[in-house]
Amino acid sequence: MGKTITIAGQKGGTGKSVTAVNTAASFALFEKKTLLIDSDPQGCSTQWAGLSNKDYNCDLASVLSGRAKVVEAIVKTRLDYLDLMPAGFTLFKVALKLAKNPGNEKLLRLFLKDINDKYEYIIIDPPSSHSFLSVTAMAASDFLIVCMSLQHSCQEDFYGFLKMVKYIKENHNVPLKIAGLLFNGCRKKEDISSFLHEQNLSDIKEMVYNNFIPEDDSIKQSIGLNIPVALYDINSKSSTAYLNFAQELHFFFN
Repeated sequence: MGKTITIAGQKGGTGKSVTAVNTAASFALFEKKTLLIDSDPQGCSTQWAGLSNKDYNCDLASVLSGRAKVVEAIVKTRLDYLDLMPAGFTLFKVALKLAKNPGNEKLLRLFLKDINDKYEYIIIDPPSSHSFLSVTAMAASDFLIVCMSLQHSCQEDFYGFLKMVKYIKENHNVPLKIAGLLFNGCRKKEDISSFLHEQNLSDIKEMVYNNFIPEDDSIKQSIGLNIPVALYDINSKSSTAYLNFAQELHFFFN
């Protein structure tokens, strides 16, 4: 059975969607069968993975509303080992309806049981806010990867996030764990230690991954072209970082 991982961000701008797309793509380049689920109505992962709404008939909103089966909403990407379940603005309207009924937060987890054995990794990209869709993504997951940025103060946000994780575990009875913290937009490892010290978060240093994602214009260029950075420049600093991060995750989960 595969590992289901939500890429979480405490607020916008921490690199959540970029990390989801490029981590999923990196797993695929290592020939690990991977599904990327876009659960954000903004559809950033869908767009940055190279899909437009003309490329699919069903999406996550179709599944959650009962209009399609999970397998019907999965589409191929340009990478052989990477599939995508897309999302768009319709998901926002579906989520508003589903949020009215307690217990619907576990719908995605139930639906994913049908395909868990088909993928080694399922990566979910939720909205940054503490919304119904964010809770749904976390309740469907085994692990969380928390994206962090040196440009955003995070002490209160991080401890608020921990409370949310505890709430989901206790109220939805799911074995959710924080797998680690990934820093984006860094120049060197020492900057992370300094940041954690300044934020009074040195006690979570052991949760930070060895790899981090450096500042790199290749990321911006790949986003503009709607492709993972490895398909833009496999030798770029950011592509190498994501590939190394995927290896670090694979060793952690296995």
